[in-house]
Amino acid sequence: MVVIFHSFKNFKHGIFTLCLLINLIAWIGLFLFRIFSTFLLERAAIPLISFTNITNIIIKHPFVATGLVIEFIVFLLLTFWLATIAIIGFKMLLTESFYWDTLFQKSLEVLGRYHLLGGIITGVYLLGFLPFLHFLFKTPWLSNLTLTSMVTEFVSRNPFSLVGGQLLYICLLYFLIRFYLVLPLMVLENEGILSSLKISWQTTSTKNFWKKFWLALIKVFLITWSGYLVILLLQVIADWILPTYNLLAINYTLFSLWGIVSLGISITLAYTEVQITNPQGTFLLEFLLIAITFTLSFATGKVLFNHPINPVTIAHRGVNQKNGVPNTLESLKKTIKYHPDYIEMDVHMTKDNKFIVLHDNNLKKLAGIKAHPEDLTLAELKKLNVTANNHQTKLTDFDTYLKYANQHHQKLLIELKTTPNNATNFANIFAKRYYANIIENHHQLHTLDFQTLMILQNDIPKGNLNYLMPYNLTIPEENIHAYGMRYSTLSPDFVAINRQKHKLVYAWTPNSRLAINKALSLGVNGIVTDNVSQLHVAIKEAQHWSDAERLLQVLLYS
Repeated sequence: MVVIFHSFKNFKHGIFTLCLLINLIAWIGLFLFRIFSTFLLERAAIPLISFTNITNIIIKHPFVATGLVIEFIVFLLLTFWLATIAIIGFKMLLTESFYWDTLFQKSLEVLGRYHLLGGIITGVYLLGFLPFLHFLFKTPWLSNLTLTSMVTEFVSRNPFSLVGGQLLYICLLYFLIRFYLVLPLMVLENEGILSSLKISWQTTSTKNFWKKFWLALIKVFLITWSGYLVILLLQVIADWILPTYNLLAINYTLFSLWGIVSLGISITLAYTEVQITNPQGTFLLEFLLIAITFTLSFATGKVLFNHPINPVTIAHRGVNQKNGVPNTLESLKKTIKYHPDYIEMDVHMTKDNKFIVLHDNNLKKLAGIKAHPEDLTLAELKKLNVTANNHQTKLTDFDTYLKYANQHHQKLLIELKTTPNNATNFANIFAKRYYANIIENHHQLHTLDFQTLMILQNDIPKGNLNYLMPYNLTIPEENIHAYGMRYSTLSPDFVAINRQKHKLVYAWTPNSRLAINKALSLGVNGIVTDNVSQLHVAIKEAQHWSDAERLLQVLLYS
Protein backbone atom coordinates (compact mmCIF):
# COMPACT_ATOMS: atom_id res chain seq x y z
CA MET A 1 0.00 0.00 0.00
CA VAL A 2 2.90 2.34 0.70
CA VAL A 3 4.22 1.75 -2.83
CA ILE A 4 0.83 2.51 -4.38
CA PHE A 5 0.26 5.63 -2.26
CA HIS A 6 3.71 6.98 -3.02
CA SER A 7 3.19 6.42 -6.74
CA PHE A 8 -0.17 8.21 -6.65
CA LYS A 9 1.46 11.08 -4.80
CA ASN A 10 3.97 11.57 -7.60
CA PHE A 11 1.43 10.92 -10.35
CA LYS A 12 0.34 14.11 -12.09
CA HIS A 13 -2.35 14.96 -14.61
CA GLY A 14 0.29 15.80 -17.20
CA ILE A 15 1.52 12.23 -17.36
CA PHE A 16 -2.03 10.88 -17.52
CA THR A 17 -2.88 13.28 -20.34
CA LEU A 18 0.27 12.29 -22.20
CA CYS A 19 -0.58 8.58 -21.91
CA LEU A 20 -4.19 9.22 -22.96
CA LEU A 21 -3.05 11.12 -26.03
CA ILE A 22 -0.53 8.46 -27.07
CA ASN A 23 -3.13 5.70 -26.61
CA LEU A 24 -5.73 7.57 -28.65
CA ILE A 25 -3.30 8.34 -31.50
CA ALA A 26 -2.20 4.68 -31.58
CA TRP A 27 -5.81 3.49 -31.54
CA ILE A 28 -6.80 5.79 -34.40
CA GLY A 29 -3.62 4.85 -36.27
CA LEU A 30 -4.42 1.13 -36.11
CA PHE A 31 -7.94 1.79 -37.36
CA LEU A 32 -6.62 3.83 -40.29
CA PHE A 33 -4.13 1.07 -41.13
CA ARG A 34 -7.01 -1.40 -41.30
CA ILE A 35 -8.93 0.91 -43.65
CA PHE A 36 -5.89 1.32 -45.89
CA SER A 37 -5.18 -2.44 -45.94
CA THR A 38 -8.81 -3.14 -46.82
CA PHE A 39 -8.75 -0.55 -49.61
CA LEU A 40 -5.55 -1.98 -51.11
CA LEU A 41 -6.68 -5.58 -51.01
CA GLU A 42 -10.16 -4.81 -52.34
CA ARG A 43 -8.75 -2.96 -55.36
CA ALA A 44 -6.74 -6.05 -56.33
CA ALA A 45 -9.49 -8.52 -55.25
CA ILE A 46 -7.12 -10.05 -52.69
CA PRO A 47 -9.05 -11.34 -49.68
CA LEU A 48 -6.22 -11.50 -47.15
CA ILE A 49 -2.49 -11.56 -46.54
CA SER A 50 -0.99 -14.87 -45.44
CA PHE A 51 2.23 -16.82 -45.74
CA THR A 52 0.66 -18.87 -48.54
CA ASN A 53 -0.14 -15.97 -50.86
CA ILE A 54 2.56 -13.41 -50.08
CA THR A 55 4.70 -14.56 -53.05
CA ASN A 56 1.69 -14.35 -55.35
CA ILE A 57 0.97 -10.78 -54.16
CA ILE A 58 4.56 -9.69 -54.81
CA ILE A 59 4.66 -11.20 -58.32
CA LYS A 60 1.14 -10.49 -59.60
CA HIS A 61 0.27 -7.35 -57.62
CA PRO A 62 3.46 -5.32 -57.24
CA PHE A 63 1.55 -2.07 -56.55
CA VAL A 64 -0.36 -3.71 -53.70
CA ALA A 65 2.86 -5.18 -52.35
CA THR A 66 4.50 -1.75 -52.52
CA GLY A 67 1.53 -0.19 -50.75
CA LEU A 68 1.69 -2.76 -47.96
CA VAL A 69 5.43 -2.20 -47.54
CA ILE A 70 4.83 1.56 -47.32
CA GLU A 71 2.07 0.94 -44.77
CA PHE A 72 4.42 -1.18 -42.65
CA ILE A 73 7.09 1.53 -42.80
CA VAL A 74 4.52 4.16 -41.75
CA PHE A 75 3.50 1.89 -38.85
CA LEU A 76 7.12 1.71 -37.68
CA LEU A 77 7.49 5.48 -38.01
CA LEU A 78 4.26 6.07 -36.06
CA THR A 79 5.47 3.73 -33.32
CA PHE A 80 8.79 5.58 -33.12
CA TRP A 81 7.05 8.97 -33.11
CA LEU A 82 4.76 7.95 -30.23
CA ALA A 83 7.76 6.62 -28.28
CA THR A 84 9.53 9.92 -28.95
CA ILE A 85 6.52 11.90 -27.69
CA ALA A 86 6.52 9.81 -24.50
CA ILE A 87 10.27 10.24 -23.87
CA ILE A 88 10.44 13.97 -24.64
CA GLY A 89 7.12 14.70 -22.92
CA PHE A 90 8.15 13.05 -19.69
CA LYS A 91 11.51 14.80 -19.77
CA MET A 92 9.72 18.14 -20.17
CA LEU A 93 7.44 17.36 -17.22
CA LEU A 94 10.52 16.76 -15.06
CA THR A 95 12.18 20.01 -16.07
CA GLU A 96 9.08 22.19 -15.52
CA SER A 97 9.11 23.40 -19.11
CA PHE A 98 6.22 21.51 -20.70
CA TYR A 99 4.61 23.05 -23.78
CA TRP A 100 2.54 21.05 -26.24
CA ASP A 101 3.77 22.88 -29.31
CA THR A 102 7.39 22.40 -28.24
CA LEU A 103 6.74 18.70 -27.58
CA PHE A 104 5.36 18.05 -31.05
CA GLN A 105 8.04 20.19 -32.71
CA LYS A 106 10.89 18.34 -30.98
CA SER A 107 9.32 14.91 -31.58
CA LEU A 108 9.00 15.63 -35.31
CA GLU A 109 12.62 16.81 -35.41
CA VAL A 110 13.76 13.53 -33.85
CA LEU A 111 11.54 11.59 -36.27
CA GLY A 112 13.18 13.39 -39.18
CA ARG A 113 16.65 12.71 -37.77
CA TYR A 114 16.37 8.93 -37.27
CA HIS A 115 13.21 8.05 -39.30
CA LEU A 116 13.30 4.37 -40.33
CA LEU A 117 16.20 3.41 -38.03
CA GLY A 118 14.23 4.68 -35.05
CA GLY A 119 11.15 2.85 -36.30
CA ILE A 120 12.98 -0.47 -36.59
CA ILE A 121 14.46 -0.12 -33.08
CA THR A 122 11.06 0.79 -31.61
CA GLY A 123 9.43 -2.08 -33.49
CA VAL A 124 11.89 -4.56 -31.97
CA TYR A 125 11.20 -3.15 -28.50
CA LEU A 126 7.45 -3.40 -29.05
CA LEU A 127 7.73 -6.97 -30.32
CA GLY A 128 9.84 -8.03 -27.33
CA PHE A 129 7.90 -6.31 -24.57
CA LEU A 130 4.40 -6.83 -26.03
CA PRO A 131 3.57 -9.91 -23.88
CA PHE A 132 4.30 -7.93 -20.71
CA LEU A 133 2.46 -4.87 -21.99
CA HIS A 134 -0.56 -7.07 -22.77
CA PHE A 135 -0.50 -8.59 -19.30
CA LEU A 136 -0.06 -5.33 -17.40
CA PHE A 137 -1.77 -2.57 -19.34
CA LYS A 138 -5.24 -3.37 -20.71
CA THR A 139 -5.38 -0.32 -22.95
CA PRO A 140 -7.67 -0.28 -26.01
CA TRP A 141 -4.93 -0.15 -28.66
CA LEU A 142 -2.88 -2.92 -27.01
CA SER A 143 -5.90 -5.23 -27.07
CA ASN A 144 -5.88 -4.91 -30.88
CA LEU A 145 -2.25 -5.99 -31.19
CA THR A 146 -2.75 -9.77 -31.27
CA LEU A 147 0.74 -10.69 -32.43
CA THR A 148 1.66 -12.20 -29.04
CA SER A 149 -1.19 -14.72 -29.15
CA MET A 150 -0.44 -15.63 -32.76
CA VAL A 151 3.24 -16.31 -32.06
CA THR A 152 2.44 -18.23 -28.87
CA GLU A 153 -0.04 -20.43 -30.72
CA PHE A 154 2.46 -21.05 -33.52
CA VAL A 155 5.39 -22.09 -31.30
CA SER A 156 3.15 -24.22 -29.05
CA ARG A 157 2.36 -26.70 -31.82
CA ASN A 158 5.08 -29.10 -30.70
CA PRO A 159 7.39 -29.38 -27.66
CA PHE A 160 10.57 -28.63 -29.63
CA SER A 161 9.35 -25.33 -31.08
CA LEU A 162 7.86 -24.41 -27.70
CA VAL A 163 11.14 -24.89 -25.83
CA GLY A 164 13.13 -23.29 -28.65
CA GLY A 165 10.76 -20.35 -28.83
CA GLN A 166 10.92 -19.77 -25.09
CA LEU A 167 14.74 -19.87 -25.04
CA LEU A 168 14.90 -17.50 -28.00
CA TYR A 169 12.47 -15.11 -26.31
CA ILE A 170 14.42 -15.13 -23.03
CA CYS A 171 17.58 -14.20 -24.95
CA LEU A 172 15.70 -11.42 -26.78
CA LEU A 173 14.34 -10.06 -23.49
CA TYR A 174 17.78 -10.04 -21.89
CA PHE A 175 19.28 -7.97 -24.70
CA LEU A 176 16.28 -5.64 -24.84
CA ILE A 177 16.62 -4.92 -21.12
CA ARG A 178 20.36 -4.35 -21.47
CA PHE A 179 19.72 -1.93 -24.34
CA TYR A 180 16.63 -0.22 -22.92
CA LEU A 181 18.43 3.17 -22.77
CA VAL A 182 19.16 3.23 -26.49
CA LEU A 183 15.98 5.11 -27.48
CA PRO A 184 16.17 7.71 -24.66
CA LEU A 185 19.83 8.39 -25.50
CA MET A 186 19.05 8.81 -29.19
CA VAL A 187 16.01 11.02 -28.55
CA LEU A 188 17.27 13.18 -25.67
CA GLU A 189 21.05 13.23 -26.15
CA ASN A 190 21.25 12.94 -29.94
CA GLU A 191 23.58 9.95 -29.54
CA GLY A 192 24.37 7.67 -32.45
CA ILE A 193 23.16 4.10 -32.47
CA LEU A 194 26.57 2.54 -31.67
CA SER A 195 27.39 4.90 -28.81
CA SER A 196 23.85 4.46 -27.42
CA LEU A 197 24.27 0.67 -27.45
CA LYS A 198 27.63 0.96 -25.68
CA ILE A 199 26.40 3.37 -22.98
CA SER A 200 23.24 1.33 -22.33
CA TRP A 201 25.22 -1.93 -22.06
CA GLN A 202 27.63 -0.38 -19.55
CA THR A 203 24.87 1.24 -17.48
CA THR A 204 22.89 -2.00 -17.16
CA SER A 205 25.85 -4.20 -16.24
CA THR A 206 25.80 -3.51 -12.47
CA LYS A 207 24.04 -5.49 -9.74
CA ASN A 208 22.44 -2.28 -8.55
CA PHE A 209 20.65 -1.90 -11.91
CA TRP A 210 19.17 -5.39 -11.77
CA LYS A 211 18.07 -4.85 -8.18
CA LYS A 212 16.23 -1.67 -9.18
CA PHE A 213 14.84 -3.37 -12.29
CA TRP A 214 13.23 -6.28 -10.41
CA LEU A 215 11.94 -3.95 -7.69
CA ALA A 216 10.33 -1.68 -10.30
CA LEU A 217 8.77 -4.66 -12.08
CA ILE A 218 7.20 -5.89 -8.83
CA LYS A 219 5.88 -2.41 -8.08
CA VAL A 220 4.34 -2.10 -11.54
CA PHE A 221 2.63 -5.48 -11.16
CA LEU A 222 1.25 -4.57 -7.72
CA ILE A 223 -0.05 -1.21 -8.89
CA THR A 224 -1.71 -2.35 -12.11
CA TRP A 225 -3.32 -5.51 -10.79
CA SER A 226 -4.44 -3.88 -7.54
CA GLY A 227 -6.49 -1.52 -9.68
CA TYR A 228 -7.90 -4.33 -11.80
CA LEU A 229 -8.85 -6.29 -8.68
CA VAL A 230 -10.65 -3.24 -7.26
CA ILE A 231 -12.69 -2.97 -10.47
CA LEU A 232 -13.47 -6.70 -10.31
CA LEU A 233 -14.54 -6.25 -6.68
CA LEU A 234 -16.90 -3.46 -7.77
CA GLN A 235 -18.40 -5.87 -10.31
CA VAL A 236 -18.81 -8.56 -7.63
CA ILE A 237 -20.62 -6.04 -5.42
CA ALA A 238 -22.76 -4.96 -8.38
CA ASP A 239 -23.66 -8.61 -9.08
CA TRP A 240 -24.81 -8.91 -5.48
CA ILE A 241 -26.60 -5.58 -4.95
CA LEU A 242 -27.82 -4.81 -8.49
CA PRO A 243 -28.21 -8.21 -10.17
CA THR A 244 -30.70 -6.89 -12.75
CA TYR A 245 -28.34 -4.19 -14.03
CA ASN A 246 -25.65 -5.01 -16.58
CA LEU A 247 -22.64 -2.91 -15.59
CA LEU A 248 -20.12 -4.97 -17.56
CA ALA A 249 -19.61 -2.30 -20.23
CA ILE A 250 -18.84 0.36 -17.63
CA ASN A 251 -16.33 -1.80 -15.78
CA TYR A 252 -14.77 -2.90 -19.08
CA THR A 253 -14.25 0.79 -19.81
CA LEU A 254 -12.71 1.30 -16.36
CA PHE A 255 -10.22 -1.47 -17.21
CA SER A 256 -9.16 0.50 -20.28
CA LEU A 257 -8.81 3.76 -18.35
CA TRP A 258 -6.97 2.11 -15.48
CA GLY A 259 -4.56 0.53 -17.95
CA ILE A 260 -3.68 4.02 -19.13
CA VAL A 261 -3.50 5.43 -15.58
CA SER A 262 -1.27 2.61 -14.34
CA LEU A 263 1.00 3.07 -17.35
CA GLY A 264 1.51 6.68 -16.32
CA ILE A 265 2.04 5.76 -12.69
CA SER A 266 4.57 3.10 -13.67
CA ILE A 267 6.62 5.72 -15.50
CA THR A 268 6.92 7.78 -12.31
CA LEU A 269 8.35 4.87 -10.33
CA ALA A 270 11.80 5.55 -11.70
CA TYR A 271 11.55 9.15 -10.52
CA THR A 272 10.02 8.96 -7.04
CA GLU A 273 12.41 11.60 -5.70
CA VAL A 274 11.66 14.10 -8.46
CA GLN A 275 8.90 16.71 -8.39
CA ILE A 276 6.80 16.22 -11.50
CA THR A 277 5.00 19.29 -12.77
CA ASN A 278 1.66 19.83 -14.45
CA PRO A 279 1.61 21.71 -17.76
CA GLN A 280 -0.78 24.62 -18.14
CA GLY A 281 -4.07 24.00 -19.91
CA THR A 282 -3.94 20.24 -19.35
CA PHE A 283 -7.30 19.75 -17.60
CA LEU A 284 -9.51 20.63 -20.57
CA LEU A 285 -7.48 18.40 -22.91
CA GLU A 286 -7.46 15.65 -20.29
CA PHE A 287 -11.25 15.83 -19.95
CA LEU A 288 -11.67 15.64 -23.74
CA LEU A 289 -9.31 12.65 -24.07
CA ILE A 290 -11.01 10.83 -21.18
CA ALA A 291 -14.41 11.44 -22.78
CA ILE A 292 -13.27 10.09 -26.16
CA THR A 293 -11.52 7.05 -24.65
CA PHE A 294 -14.49 6.32 -22.37
CA THR A 295 -16.97 6.58 -25.25
CA LEU A 296 -15.02 4.28 -27.58
CA SER A 297 -14.31 1.68 -24.86
CA PHE A 298 -17.88 1.80 -23.57
CA ALA A 299 -19.26 1.32 -27.08
CA THR A 300 -17.06 -1.77 -27.52
CA GLY A 301 -18.03 -3.15 -24.12
CA LYS A 302 -21.73 -2.46 -24.66
CA VAL A 303 -21.84 -4.43 -27.91
CA LEU A 304 -19.51 -7.14 -26.61
CA PHE A 305 -21.45 -7.96 -23.44
CA ASN A 306 -24.98 -7.35 -24.71
CA HIS A 307 -25.28 -10.94 -25.97
CA PRO A 308 -25.55 -14.21 -24.03
CA ILE A 309 -22.84 -16.88 -24.32
CA ASN A 310 -24.40 -19.42 -26.67
CA PRO A 311 -22.03 -20.29 -29.53
CA VAL A 312 -22.70 -23.10 -31.97
CA THR A 313 -20.37 -26.06 -31.45
CA ILE A 314 -18.34 -27.24 -34.44
CA ALA A 315 -16.19 -30.39 -34.58
CA HIS A 316 -13.02 -29.58 -36.53
CA ARG A 317 -12.28 -31.97 -39.44
CA GLY A 318 -14.98 -34.29 -38.16
CA VAL A 319 -13.05 -35.60 -35.16
CA ASN A 320 -13.23 -35.33 -31.40
CA GLN A 321 -10.10 -35.88 -29.29
CA LYS A 322 -8.31 -37.73 -32.11
CA ASN A 323 -11.01 -40.41 -32.32
CA GLY A 324 -10.14 -41.29 -35.90
CA VAL A 325 -8.55 -40.17 -39.14
CA PRO A 326 -9.78 -36.61 -39.84
CA ASN A 327 -12.27 -36.11 -42.66
CA THR A 328 -13.33 -39.75 -42.99
CA LEU A 329 -16.66 -41.53 -42.74
CA GLU A 330 -15.47 -43.58 -39.76
CA SER A 331 -14.68 -40.42 -37.78
CA LEU A 332 -17.98 -38.83 -38.78
CA LYS A 333 -19.91 -41.80 -37.39
CA LYS A 334 -18.10 -41.50 -34.04
CA THR A 335 -18.23 -37.72 -33.73
CA ILE A 336 -21.95 -37.44 -34.48
CA LYS A 337 -22.54 -39.12 -31.10
CA TYR A 338 -21.18 -35.98 -29.35
CA HIS A 339 -23.99 -33.92 -30.94
CA PRO A 340 -22.07 -30.94 -32.32
CA ASP A 341 -24.20 -28.31 -34.05
CA TYR A 342 -21.92 -28.63 -37.08
CA ILE A 343 -19.17 -30.94 -38.21
CA GLU A 344 -16.47 -29.06 -40.09
CA MET A 345 -14.85 -30.94 -42.96
CA ASP A 346 -12.76 -30.25 -46.05
CA VAL A 347 -13.39 -30.97 -49.70
CA HIS A 348 -10.95 -31.14 -52.64
CA MET A 349 -11.85 -31.48 -56.31
CA THR A 350 -10.35 -34.48 -58.08
CA LYS A 351 -8.87 -34.86 -61.57
CA ASP A 352 -12.24 -36.03 -62.92
CA ASN A 353 -14.15 -33.07 -61.38
CA LYS A 354 -15.56 -35.01 -58.47
CA PHE A 355 -15.07 -34.31 -54.76
CA ILE A 356 -13.08 -36.08 -52.07
CA VAL A 357 -13.17 -35.36 -48.34
CA LEU A 358 -9.60 -34.37 -47.43
CA HIS A 359 -7.74 -31.48 -45.79
CA ASP A 360 -4.16 -31.48 -47.02
CA ASN A 361 -3.22 -30.41 -50.52
CA ASN A 362 -0.58 -33.16 -50.55
CA LEU A 363 -1.14 -36.83 -49.81
CA LYS A 364 2.35 -37.40 -48.38
CA LYS A 365 1.39 -37.06 -44.70
CA LEU A 366 -1.76 -39.19 -44.68
CA ALA A 367 -1.18 -41.69 -47.49
CA GLY A 368 2.61 -41.63 -47.90
CA ILE A 369 2.57 -40.69 -51.60
CA LYS A 370 3.74 -37.49 -53.30
CA ALA A 371 0.60 -36.42 -55.12
CA HIS A 372 -2.09 -33.75 -55.02
CA PRO A 373 -5.80 -34.62 -54.87
CA GLU A 374 -6.38 -32.79 -58.17
CA ASP A 375 -3.84 -35.08 -59.88
CA LEU A 376 -5.82 -38.29 -59.19
CA THR A 377 -9.31 -39.48 -60.04
CA LEU A 378 -11.89 -40.13 -57.36
CA ALA A 379 -11.60 -43.89 -57.87
CA GLU A 380 -7.82 -43.72 -57.40
CA LEU A 381 -8.13 -41.64 -54.24
CA LYS A 382 -10.73 -43.96 -52.67
CA LYS A 383 -8.29 -46.88 -52.93
CA LEU A 384 -5.70 -45.15 -50.72
CA ASN A 385 -5.15 -46.12 -47.12
CA VAL A 386 -4.77 -43.07 -44.85
CA THR A 387 -3.33 -43.11 -41.34
CA ALA A 388 -3.56 -40.59 -38.49
CA ASN A 389 -4.10 -40.56 -34.71
CA ASN A 390 -3.24 -44.29 -34.54
CA HIS A 391 -6.17 -45.08 -36.85
CA GLN A 392 -6.24 -46.30 -40.45
CA THR A 393 -9.04 -46.20 -43.00
CA LYS A 394 -9.91 -45.30 -46.62
CA LEU A 395 -10.61 -41.82 -47.99
CA THR A 396 -14.30 -40.93 -48.35
CA ASP A 397 -15.97 -39.31 -51.35
CA PHE A 398 -18.05 -36.23 -50.57
CA ASP A 399 -21.34 -37.69 -51.84
CA THR A 400 -21.12 -40.59 -49.37
CA TYR A 401 -20.12 -38.29 -46.50
CA LEU A 402 -22.92 -35.84 -47.28
CA LYS A 403 -25.54 -38.59 -47.59
CA TYR A 404 -24.64 -40.08 -44.20
CA ALA A 405 -24.73 -36.64 -42.53
CA ASN A 406 -28.16 -35.88 -44.04
CA GLN A 407 -29.56 -39.24 -42.93
CA HIS A 408 -28.52 -38.45 -39.35
CA HIS A 409 -29.63 -34.80 -39.49
CA GLN A 410 -26.08 -33.63 -38.91
CA LYS A 411 -25.31 -30.19 -40.30
CA LEU A 412 -21.94 -29.70 -41.97
CA LEU A 413 -19.58 -26.76 -42.23
CA ILE A 414 -17.85 -27.53 -45.53
CA GLU A 415 -14.52 -25.93 -46.37
CA LEU A 416 -13.80 -25.75 -50.08
CA LYS A 417 -10.07 -26.35 -50.55
CA THR A 418 -9.44 -24.70 -53.89
CA THR A 419 -6.12 -24.25 -55.67
CA PRO A 420 -5.03 -21.50 -58.11
CA ASN A 421 -5.52 -23.99 -60.95
CA ASN A 422 -9.11 -24.98 -60.21
CA ALA A 423 -10.72 -22.23 -58.11
CA THR A 424 -13.28 -20.94 -60.65
CA ASN A 425 -14.13 -24.39 -62.02
CA PHE A 426 -14.37 -25.79 -58.48
CA ALA A 427 -16.86 -23.13 -57.32
CA ASN A 428 -19.12 -23.38 -60.36
CA ILE A 429 -19.29 -27.20 -60.41
CA PHE A 430 -19.78 -27.48 -56.64
CA ALA A 431 -22.52 -24.83 -56.50
CA LYS A 432 -24.53 -26.32 -59.37
CA ARG A 433 -24.22 -29.87 -58.06
CA TYR A 434 -24.93 -29.31 -54.37
CA TYR A 435 -26.67 -25.96 -53.81
CA ALA A 436 -30.15 -27.49 -53.34
CA ASN A 437 -28.83 -30.11 -50.89
CA ILE A 438 -26.94 -27.48 -48.91
CA ILE A 439 -29.93 -25.16 -48.59
CA GLU A 440 -32.41 -27.94 -47.78
CA ASN A 441 -30.22 -29.46 -45.03
CA HIS A 442 -28.94 -26.14 -43.65
CA HIS A 443 -25.27 -26.86 -44.29
CA GLN A 444 -22.75 -24.02 -44.43
CA LEU A 445 -19.76 -23.42 -46.67
CA HIS A 446 -16.55 -21.58 -45.91
CA THR A 447 -13.35 -20.95 -47.81
CA LEU A 448 -10.07 -19.08 -47.68
CA ASP A 449 -10.49 -17.99 -51.31
CA PHE A 450 -12.43 -14.74 -51.68
CA GLN A 451 -13.18 -15.20 -55.38
CA THR A 452 -14.63 -18.64 -54.69
CA LEU A 453 -16.92 -17.06 -52.12
CA MET A 454 -18.12 -14.43 -54.61
CA ILE A 455 -18.87 -17.09 -57.24
CA LEU A 456 -20.80 -19.19 -54.73
CA GLN A 457 -22.99 -16.19 -53.85
CA ASN A 458 -24.54 -16.42 -57.32
CA ASP A 459 -26.28 -19.68 -56.37
CA ILE A 460 -26.11 -20.03 -52.58
CA PRO A 461 -27.62 -17.59 -50.04
CA LYS A 462 -25.14 -15.48 -48.05
CA GLY A 463 -26.50 -17.00 -44.85
CA ASN A 464 -24.91 -20.30 -45.85
CA LEU A 465 -21.49 -18.81 -46.70
CA ASN A 466 -18.58 -17.93 -44.40
CA TYR A 467 -15.18 -16.42 -45.11
CA LEU A 468 -12.06 -17.79 -43.44
CA MET A 469 -9.44 -15.23 -42.35
CA PRO A 470 -6.25 -16.43 -40.66
CA TYR A 471 -5.24 -12.89 -39.67
CA ASN A 472 -7.31 -9.90 -38.67
CA LEU A 473 -5.74 -7.09 -40.71
CA THR A 474 -8.77 -5.51 -42.39
CA ILE A 475 -12.21 -4.18 -41.51
CA PRO A 476 -15.29 -6.41 -42.12
CA GLU A 477 -16.63 -6.63 -45.69
CA GLU A 478 -20.23 -5.55 -46.22
CA ASN A 479 -21.08 -8.51 -48.50
CA ILE A 480 -19.83 -11.22 -46.13
CA HIS A 481 -22.27 -12.85 -43.72
CA ALA A 482 -19.84 -14.59 -41.35
CA TYR A 483 -16.14 -14.79 -40.59
CA GLY A 484 -14.07 -17.73 -39.46
CA MET A 485 -11.15 -16.25 -37.51
CA ARG A 486 -8.11 -17.80 -35.90
CA TYR A 487 -8.94 -17.42 -32.19
CA SER A 488 -5.51 -16.02 -31.36
CA THR A 489 -6.11 -13.00 -33.65
CA LEU A 490 -9.51 -12.11 -32.20
CA SER A 491 -9.79 -8.80 -30.37
CA PRO A 492 -12.73 -7.23 -28.51
CA ASP A 493 -12.95 -4.49 -31.14
CA PHE A 494 -13.18 -6.95 -34.07
CA VAL A 495 -15.94 -8.98 -32.40
CA ALA A 496 -17.83 -5.81 -31.41
CA ILE A 497 -17.65 -4.33 -34.93
CA ASN A 498 -19.04 -7.53 -36.44
CA ARG A 499 -21.76 -7.71 -33.79
CA GLN A 500 -22.75 -4.15 -34.65
CA LYS A 501 -22.90 -5.06 -38.36
CA HIS A 502 -24.93 -8.23 -37.57
CA LYS A 503 -22.18 -10.50 -38.85
CA LEU A 504 -21.22 -13.83 -37.29
CA VAL A 505 -17.76 -14.61 -35.94
CA TYR A 506 -16.55 -18.22 -35.65
CA ALA A 507 -13.35 -18.81 -33.69
CA TRP A 508 -11.01 -21.58 -34.83
CA THR A 509 -9.28 -23.66 -33.55
CA PRO A 510 -9.11 -23.28 -29.72
CA ASN A 511 -8.39 -26.69 -28.21
CA SER A 512 -7.16 -25.94 -24.68
CA ARG A 513 -9.56 -24.83 -21.96
CA LEU A 514 -7.83 -21.46 -21.71
CA ALA A 515 -8.19 -20.85 -25.45
CA ILE A 516 -11.86 -21.89 -25.40
CA ASN A 517 -12.53 -19.55 -22.46
CA LYS A 518 -10.99 -16.66 -24.39
CA ALA A 519 -13.35 -17.26 -27.31
CA LEU A 520 -16.34 -17.64 -24.97
CA SER A 521 -15.56 -14.46 -23.03
CA LEU A 522 -15.53 -12.45 -26.27
CA GLY A 523 -18.99 -13.75 -27.15
CA VAL A 524 -18.22 -15.33 -30.52
CA ASN A 525 -21.07 -16.95 -32.44
CA GLY A 526 -19.38 -20.30 -32.96
CA ILE A 527 -16.29 -22.26 -31.96
CA VAL A 528 -14.47 -24.77 -34.19
CA THR A 529 -12.44 -27.19 -32.08
CA ASP A 530 -10.79 -30.62 -32.11
CA ASN A 531 -12.32 -31.29 -28.68
CA VAL A 532 -16.06 -30.71 -29.00
CA SER A 533 -16.88 -32.74 -25.85
CA GLN A 534 -14.73 -30.34 -23.80
CA LEU A 535 -16.37 -27.41 -25.56
CA HIS A 536 -19.83 -28.56 -24.44
CA VAL A 537 -18.67 -28.61 -20.81
CA ALA A 538 -16.97 -25.20 -21.14
CA ILE A 539 -20.11 -23.60 -22.61
CA LYS A 540 -22.32 -24.92 -19.80
CA GLU A 541 -19.93 -23.50 -17.21
CA ALA A 542 -19.58 -20.18 -19.06
CA GLN A 543 -23.36 -19.77 -19.24
CA HIS A 544 -23.33 -19.71 -15.44
CA TRP A 545 -20.52 -17.18 -15.16
CA SER A 546 -21.34 -14.16 -13.09
CA ASP A 547 -20.64 -10.81 -14.72
CA ALA A 548 -17.50 -10.56 -12.58
CA GLU A 549 -16.28 -13.95 -13.82
CA ARG A 550 -16.82 -12.98 -17.45
CA LEU A 551 -15.03 -9.68 -16.88
CA LEU A 552 -12.12 -11.60 -15.37
CA GLN A 553 -11.93 -13.84 -18.44
CA VAL A 554 -11.77 -10.80 -20.74
CA LEU A 555 -9.13 -9.23 -18.48
CA LEU A 556 -6.96 -12.34 -18.63
CA TYR A 557 -7.21 -13.08 -22.33
CA SER A 558 -7.78 -9.79 -24.18
